Amino acid sequence: MEALLVSIVVVAVGEIGDKTQIATVMLAAKFNDLAAVIAGTTLGMLVADVPVVYVGRAAAGRIPLRAVRIIAATLFAVLAVVALVAPWCSLTVPGPRIILPV
Repeated sequence: MEALLVSIVVVAVGEIGDKTQIATVMLAAKFNDLAAVIAGTTLGMLVADVPVVYVGRAAAGRIPLRAVRIIAATLFAVLAVVALVAPWCSLTVPGPRIILPV
């Protein structure tokens, strides 16, 4: 039961504002059949996610979880630093000035 609840919360939070959610809004606006849009988008997510779950389960014994956590934490830290520093940085090249987007 814990795995179910954690999975629901993690995926629900991760999907907020995601392109899948935006596509679902567009489908709901186009088609006047809410149940069909909900069923279709849910089945579409299952088609995309079920194979990944099986691959993850098969690979779980071969992947060092501690290393994955360290790499993920390092990447998030680097991205945080870039996000904080980027507004004050600019890349100057000969010719027009280019400002790096945030």
